[in-house]
Amino acid sequence: MATDVDRRWWAELGLVVGLGALVRLLFVFVVARHDEPLGDQLFYSAQALTNARGNWFEQPFVSGAPAADHPPLTSALLTPITWISESTGSFITAQRLMMVLVGMVAIVLVAMIGRRVGGGRVGVIAAAITAVYANVWVNDGLVMAESPAFLLVAATTLVALMFRDVPTLARATMLGTLVGSMALTRAELLLALPLVLVLVTVTARSRRLSTWKSVTAVVVAAVVVLLPWVAWNQTRFTESVFLSTNDGLTVAGANCDRTYFDDVGSWDIWCAYDVEVPEGADASEASSLMRREGLRYLTEHAGRFPVVVAARVARVMSVGYFGSVNAAGEAEGRPSWVSILGAVQFWLLVPLAVVGFRSIDRRFHRLALLAFWPVVLVTVVAANAYVRFRLPAELGVVVLAACGVVALSERSRLSSASR
Repeated sequence: MATDVDRRWWAELGLVVGLGALVRLLFVFVVARHDEPLGDQLFYSAQALTNARGNWFEQPFVSGAPAADHPPLTSALLTPITWISESTGSFITAQRLMMVLVGMVAIVLVAMIGRRVGGGRVGVIAAAITAVYANVWVNDGLVMAESPAFLLVAATTLVALMFRDVPTLARATMLGTLVGSMALTRAELLLALPLVLVLVTVTARSRRLSTWKSVTAVVVAAVVVLLPWVAWNQTRFTESVFLSTNDGLTVAGANCDRTYFDDVGSWDIWCAYDVEVPEGADASEASSLMRREGLRYLTEHAGRFPVVVAARVARVMSVGYFGSVNAAGEAEGRPSWVSILGAVQFWLLVPLAVVGFRSIDRRFHRLALLAFWPVVLVTVVAANAYVRFRLPAELGVVVLAACGVVALSERSRLSSASR
């Protein structure tokens, strides 16, 4: 039975979610309402439309050709609302509103993580930060994979915390399911699987739960989620395709003269398009050629790679390269002022997160809130430094910052009481 405290907490959270919805709806209808989808938005939107017309995961721009430019979950999520709204002529706005709904659910999950880590007050503050944090809400007004990815990262973090407290095979299975779902949203999030397996192994050993059963539950659940897409791709393309055909484009766009010597640490799609692809080659063959060219360039310029890595890390941490970073954001439909606001907010949150980190007693809670930083940094070092790639790790920054706000307010209260 819900207590008065629980009801009050959910009421406060409801107000915060309403604020978050208002911010996102203002962006959709005031800022982005008449914007055409740019960058990856164009693919996700068009793929959902192609799906809605019955041509599931065929190329939106090449009739009859198979498509796996990105993992399928985002386009699949958008397909029903696209099917419903296509006849109105406003299906892109409907797609954006679907992302707003996803963002509202994510706010609730962030609040639940904060509540579990630091109590009800931390949960509400974490939700409030999420509601107004530009690096989060801008994704909820665009047609991109970042919104469902952020929601799934939050769900994975919450279930990991629950598993640590009360480990069960059902929760281990849920963790595997979520990891598989994350990979079907953004391929690099499959890198979270080793972290989850370490968590499950260590926890099972300390809580007398069967380690092999727990690990098997995670792996089998992840495989079950991934297998239909991976198996289907093996039948549709000339060369093996697992999560997407985008890896070659990514590698080639990251390793070329422009990204190593001109706009250092950037990513340039034209470097990939410069790769000669034979006429008639399918997406898997094109990806293979691009990947090979990108790796060849990296090998031949290995001495320059540490400089490029440093620039990529600086970019993803919003340290310098602001003109280039903002231009890359604008090319994806993110207004420059949103990118600047997000960078300012991030660096306001970081010192609060440091305070919050030090205020948390449980070591596992600290580690759980930092768990996605290795995933982000590996992605950045290997391929691309778009600021949006930092989003999975920003969940932890938000919750830690909320802990920091509460810790500082408690110190101030105790200081005032002692006078």
